[in-house]
Amino acid sequence: MIALLRGKIISQDQNMVILDVNGVGYQLQLSGAALDKAKGNADQITLHTHMHVKDDGIDLYGFATPDEKKLFQKIITVSGMGCKTAINILNAMTAEQFISAINLEDRAALTQVSGIGKKTADRLILELRDDFAKAALNLDAINTPPLADAGMYSDALAALSALGFDYTEADVMLKAAVNKLGETNDLQLLLRTALASVDRRGR
Repeated sequence: MIALLRGKIISQDQNMVILDVNGVGYQLQLSGAALDKAKGNADQITLHTHMHVKDDGIDLYGFATPDEKKLFQKIITVSGMGCKTAINILNAMTAEQFISAINLEDRAALTQVSGIGKKTADRLILELRDDFAKAALNLDAINTPPLADAGMYSDALAALSALGFDYTEADVMLKAAVNKLGETNDLQLLLRTALASVDRRGR
């Protein structure tokens, strides 16, 4: 089992890369976070890997952190969910965005991912929401802004989604608001600050 590789990326085609590890080239499909990590490492990069053995060969998937790899492995436990669709998710969304989409049952966000239709989105929500709600995964690498009330960020995301903001936009708005306010337990103030930033941008 190949669990981790360290080497230099010598070629790339979209999210498919060749990683040179001591003269041996490994072909990997990378998550979006791993691709971002690779951009800042011209010489050496360490990737946490998942090896998928098939009848016709072996596929390797690369991740920026152990927790992102753990999330990928959790996704592929969902009925009918393959590695290709799971890596598509982590290319189209950050881990934080995906977990929040499951918790908020945001089917519109999930169906924007290649390979996910309404039925697949429903399956993902049904089979993952309890695990995510209970924080069964230790996703330390997900940078949720610091708030006095740990559930406030999800509540604020749900409120902005109800107002018609898409998932990515709401996430950006709230992070900007938290950066401006610092730690707060005032949900209404957080929402007002987030909405004020949109007014200034002229949405």
